[in-house]
Amino acid sequence: MKKMTDRLEAVFTLIPRAETIADIGTDHGYLAVELVARGRAKKAIAGDVNKGPLASAKAYVASTEVAEDVDCRLGDGLQVVKTGEPEGAVICGMGGFLMRDIIEAGPEMLDFYVLQPQNGQAELRQYMVAKGYRIVREVIMADMGKLYQAFLAVKKGREAAYVTADGPVTQAVLDAKDPYENLSDASMLWTVGALVQCEKPALWEEHMHHLIHMREAALEGMTETLAHTDKYQVLAAEINELKELV
Repeated sequence: MKKMTDRLEAVFTLIPRAETIADIGTDHGYLAVELVARGRAKKAIAGDVNKGPLASAKAYVASTEVAEDVDCRLGDGLQVVKTGEPEGAVICGMGGFLMRDIIEAGPEMLDFYVLQPQNGQAELRQYMVAKGYRIVREVIMADMGKLYQAFLAVKKGREAAYVTADGPVTQAVLDAKDPYENLSDASMLWTVGALVQCEKPALWEEHMHHLIHMREAALEGMTETLAHTDKYQVLAAEINELKELV
């Protein structure tokens, strides 16, 4: 059975090397194991709030050669780690607002976060930037017929600690202009991904057309009485901006 989905493989490419990394919402523990097995981390903390998935993770971890270096813990979000323990965290498959709450609850702000939100992308990116992080890499991935986004945010002033020639943080990445600096809060680039908009990877047009389609479908579902509401006007403006970005 394939352990790492295409989504998790894409997320993996964003993870810098570190001593200890927390995988929050670990589910079966596959990513936590790969963090150690592939040399991204010397130790991994696999955390989950649900007993069932954590039991599955423990069983899987125990069957691997890196079991001694992957610690499975039951708990809510980053409450499973101690202050000073991990340098970074990976959080996948949750809503962006929940991720924001998990990061805010701490116990401290880490050097980096790799985040794959299911929604609330704009609000999560804005939160990370407001907290003093620079978004240095972004990806769009396809998995089982769906498109997903993920990004790496590194604390400003700590970027150099994670620069490697073959990793997600290179000197060239840091030397490039930060498209999120001074970006208007109203810009759709917070939702789309300002870095992928610059790069326009293979899935870019499909990603954009999906975002446009979702909004056009929402407009079509509105009755005539809603045509002059603020929500209608916002959706129409978003569609126009997205079409200009394609």
